[in-house]
Amino acid sequence: MNAIYGLNQVKFDGKEIGWIDEQGLQPAGTAPTQVDVYAAQVKDGPIATITSNPGKKAFTCNLIDLSTENLVNIIGGTKDANGNWEPPEKWEKTAPMDISCDSGETIRFFNAKVTGNDFANGINSQGVLALGLNIELLKDDKGKSLKIFAKGIDPETGNPTVNPEG
Repeated sequence: MNAIYGLNQVKFDGKEIGWIDEQGLQPAGTAPTQVDVYAAQVKDGPIATITSNPGKKAFTCNLIDLSTENLVNIIGGTKDANGNWEPPEKWEKTAPMDISCDSGETIRFFNAKVTGNDFANGINSQGVLALGLNIELLKDDKGKSLKIFAKGIDPETGNPTVNPEG
């Protein structure tokens, strides 16, 4: 069995982002929708099925490392000289995203649109404030949306990674 499991590291726009809560990335896409086509002459079922909407691939997660650098790198905004973050008007950014898994695979989203949904978890003694993220998998200029790279393959080059220990 070849199972993909465990969230090891997330890179967005070439930069490692901080901690994601223990739920990791959860599927949040939509299934394709179909329309059945019926003919008056055929009494026992449709003569064709047409895909009316191809559906959408998406994930959600909660970013719990709310450092100013992470916020700027993920959804934009500005960091001032004192390290304060001011959010942008639109809480979204589009760039490649790599999900490194504990099992060794890397999942590449070629054109991930990351939108800051809202804050999550609250400010209390039971947990930490998080930023809820929605990650939509859009197609890049070559028509690609995602690729799962096998263990030991570098998603940047498509070649085996070099083990520095020999």
